[in-house]
Amino acid sequence: MKTILRNMALCAFSLCSIATYAQQDRNVVFHMSDKTTKTVSLAGVDSLTFEKAVRTPLNLDLDIHSTYVKMIMTCSDPNMHYYVSYLEKEVFDAEYPTDEALVADDKTWMEEMAKSYGMSLSEMVSSFTYTGNFDDYQANLLPGREYVVWMHGMDEQANSSTPVTKISFRTKNVDRIANVVTLTAEKTAEGINVTATPDDKTKNYTLGFFPTSKMRDEMTGEPQGTRDYMQTGISSALYDYLVNNEMPIFFENNAFRGDAKITYTNPKDGTEYYIVAAYLDDDAAICSDISQITVNRDGSLSDVTMVKAPAKLFGKTVRRYAKADGIRRSHECKLIK
Repeated sequence: MKTILRNMALCAFSLCSIATYAQQDRNVVFHMSDKTTKTVSLAGVDSLTFEKAVRTPLNLDLDIHSTYVKMIMTCSDPNMHYYVSYLEKEVFDAEYPTDEALVADDKTWMEEMAKSYGMSLSEMVSSFTYTGNFDDYQANLLPGREYVVWMHGMDEQANSSTPVTKISFRTKNVDRIANVVTLTAEKTAEGINVTATPDDKTKNYTLGFFPTSKMRDEMTGEPQGTRDYMQTGISSALYDYLVNNEMPIFFENNAFRGDAKITYTNPKDGTEYYIVAAYLDDDAAICSDISQITVNRDGSLSDVTMVKAPAKLFGKTVRRYAKADGIRRSHECKLIK
């Protein structure tokens, strides 16, 4: 319930209208709980409206990296299920002007997923929601991009049971390095022999081979640039290593150090491919220019070209996030050993 307080004393002010004080260029000084103060001018203010704070048992904190975010979720009601998801901020702002539209779509999504997997709605809610306090990761992220993560309580019929908690954030930008992984390639009867020679043999790098026709977002079908396509494939492989605190093992299994030789077999006639290599930082973010060789449709090989970071995102990577022990989607990209 809103209570409008007009012509009342505020702090040390004597009894008179706020408008009168506004005309005298007075300010209100708020003394915050962290011992700081915040000053707000009353110029042009006619009245103040105090609204009762809406409380929720849910709280969400984020530890933000360039390719993933750690979500620290707390819930004071141990019996309540709550749903967590994310979208690119541009998509979120366009699709969900109100919280009512958001929670309605969350319910519809749950209903469609339940039908798709032959589960009851209550079973789907149980599989795709959290209870209690929980730390989890969202790892399908691209560096320097804006996202929104949201959470709210959800009952057995996928109805929202709490207000929506939303956090907008930007993943960290990558610190670029000038190092280069040099590529050479030769077509043989066995396939395409590729040699990668890094100029720093102590750093991790990725080496990959894929058809250019695959360079589309798996959800929207929109085209992606080389860097975004490579990074999406790498980022989507991080989750299991993050939850098990095994990032060093990720690099052991999915990256190279030092010189490497590999043969890509059975390229299809009439299909264009890219052979690519680039350095990775500690978050498995591509942090250098990308060395790229094109395998043309006639099977011939191009000279090495260098792919710089794109000016903006190619396409929109629209996904909804589900908890770890629910049904997860995978992203196909041959960018690893």
